[in-house]
Amino acid sequence: MRRLELALADFAERYGALTRAREQIRALSVTACSRDDVVEVTVGADGRPASIRFVDERFREMPAAQLGNSVMEALGTARAEVEARFSAAMNSVGLPVQASRETARSRPQGPLWGRRPASSSTPLPPDLRAAVLALTDSVCDAVRCV
Repeated sequence: MRRLELALADFAERYGALTRAREQIRALSVTACSRDDVVEVTVGADGRPASIRFVDERFREMPAAQLGNSVMEALGTARAEVEARFSAAMNSVGLPVQASRETARSRPQGPLWGRRPASSSTPLPPDLRAAVLALTDSVCDAVRCV
């Protein structure tokens, strides 16, 4: 019985860590400025621009190509920082991160074990799925499942 209690405690701890990581990722927003300090770009957790702000009036006198380069530079810097923070959040809970989230394969969305009721067509949230898989592993280890 003590092993099961330890497994459940481990599950609760992992689930809490996954929930905190998910909240960090949801709240993730990064603002970066171009090297010439002409433009600031803010991107969200998905890497999409949330806002573009011209710092002052200098942008009006810039050639279009140079202004475009400044925007793309700030966007690239912000995206790189979002990716780094995303990776740090995932690594903090022991989940591997692939080179790019866009190319990451999702886990299969089938039932975790047994059958799910036919009316349940909504897949489990990824953090809950990972927590349940961790619990399954812990319980199996605790009772020496094969």
